Amino acid sequence: MWVELSLAGGVFQTARNSLARSIAGKASPMLNSWSRFAFNLPFSLALVAVVTQRSGMPELPLPFFLYAAATGVTQLLGNVALVAAFNRANFAQSIVLHKLEIAFTAVIGVALFGETPSLAGWVGVAACTLGVLVMNLGRETGPEGWRRAFHLDTGSMLAISCGLLLVFASFMLKEAVAVYVVANPHVGEGRFEAACHTLFHTTWIEVVILSVAIAWRQPHEFMRVRELWPRMAAIGFAGFCGSICWFWAYSIALVAYVKAVGQIEAVLAVVIALAVWREREVWRQLPGVAIVMAGIGIILLA
Repeated sequence: MWVELSLAGGVFQTARNSLARSIAGKASPMLNSWSRFAFNLPFSLALVAVVTQRSGMPELPLPFFLYAAATGVTQLLGNVALVAAFNRANFAQSIVLHKLEIAFTAVIGVALFGETPSLAGWVGVAACTLGVLVMNLGRETGPEGWRRAFHLDTGSMLAISCGLLLVFASFMLKEAVAVYVVANPHVGEGRFEAACHTLFHTTWIEVVILSVAIAWRQPHEFMRVRELWPRMAAIGFAGFCGSICWFWAYSIALVAYVKAVGQIEAVLAVVIALAVWREREVWRQLPGVAIVMAGIGIILLA
């Protein structure tokens, strides 16, 4: 089931990022990110209300909230970095480079969280990473030759920072789910209930932090919500659908595997960049797309 959840999460996240890209010049990165979480919250609340009605009020120990807060902080910082990257680089490049998180996930998972992929899994992770680098070679800017694959401008650095932050967010939310399951043994192996509660508590923490930050630094930005709320609502709904898929998948499979299959987002980003944003340099990134797809296939076989 985690495969279907990862693929669905990638599709919804692509839709959310494309919508966020459409208002990148009309709202600040902080307000853009706020829209994702603020308009996600009503859906998360409704889902938790239904789950609680069926299963009763859960036990929520302090470590659960600490991990949820760590998830929220790292996730919202990653989202702000990605939206800022949209203002400095093309859509496809930003999505593709932040997808280097697959390499970070594998290394950090082994070093800090005891998640060790199989040999075939490592091959698939390496193929996905190589595909992202080959896609980077297709960019129009940067040094000549192979060095272009590793050329990092400001937009690139923001996108890669986003990827690194999202890796830690993924592991923190998995730890939150684990604490929830220990405190509520009735959850079982499916862990859907744990994923729902973790998403809700992570989201409201993110909304509070971003609302305070915007009110303090850019209070006039909230005036833009009146004009942009239809697209912001769409961003929130797509974000909610993608988040519940990711949260559930992370809770039942290795994070590295989920993120590898989630690389479908990079492929979809290339298609959207061609069809919607008319980013012609993306044609030269298609060989990298093929390598990413091959890596995903290897992960599925593993």
